[in-house]
Amino acid sequence: MKKALSLLFIAALALMVAACGTQPNLPDTSKNTQKKNSSASNTLAEIKEKGEITIGLDDTLPPMEYRNEKNELVGFDIDFANALSKELGVKVKFVPSAWDGIIPGLDAKRFDIILSSMNVTDERKKKADFVEYFGVGQVLTVKAGNPLNIKTIDDLKGKNVGVQLGSTGETAVKSIDGIKEVKKYDLTTDVFNDMGLGRVDAGVVGEMIGRYYMTTKPGVFEVAGEAFNVQPMGIAVRKGDTELRESLQEAVETLESNGTLSDISQKWFGSDITKQ
Repeated sequence: MKKALSLLFIAALALMVAACGTQPNLPDTSKNTQKKNSSASNTLAEIKEKGEITIGLDDTLPPMEYRNEKNELVGFDIDFANALSKELGVKVKFVPSAWDGIIPGLDAKRFDIILSSMNVTDERKKKADFVEYFGVGQVLTVKAGNPLNIKTIDDLKGKNVGVQLGSTGETAVKSIDGIKEVKKYDLTTDVFNDMGLGRVDAGVVGEMIGRYYMTTKPGVFEVAGEAFNVQPMGIAVRKGDTELRESLQEAVETLESNGTLSDISQKWFGSDITKQ
């Protein structure tokens, strides 16, 4: 009996020693950490694998991106995006997004990039990396005939001014003193609609959008004065998405050098604004 108990004790002791010397089967977090750290840089590989790049944009910004009478998505950036996708060797899928949530949408991976006539600002550089193409500024838009004689930003003192929420127009008016009220709208088209109704005296919008409305609605709206706060436009990619950014940069340079970007500009603006 004593011998049996002794053998049992020795066996139990051996098991305890073995257990103390063995590490538990913990989950391997190194792969998860590696995946998290490299998720952004894998976007290009994912795009190539699925054969498609998804592009976030606000589809209410004529002539850059908007719906025509057939509800087709058209505009400068649409042609530009299609040309870029060909350079990358993939198809393109557009994902409409509200402007004030478009960068959060990029972070949430609702789309791979943003191509939506986005000005590159210091604030936006904190949230995304950019591939720049060409620069545009803000303009003042008013009713045709300019009844209030608004020519410069100094003339906005005491006036009601409309801007699109989250746009660089909204940022620009913050530095203008004396504005009576800044009215913010979800859509740029709403700025023009309320201007036509007399609810705002002027709008601050992107130059290309302002000039588009001036030419497509003659006798209704016009651009007052010269562009100001000129900044480059850019394709936004997620922070640290280096391979995708470099690939897009190469594609943009190709489209610039072979004249494709100039041709797209001629189509939509009647001149090559990319050289300004």
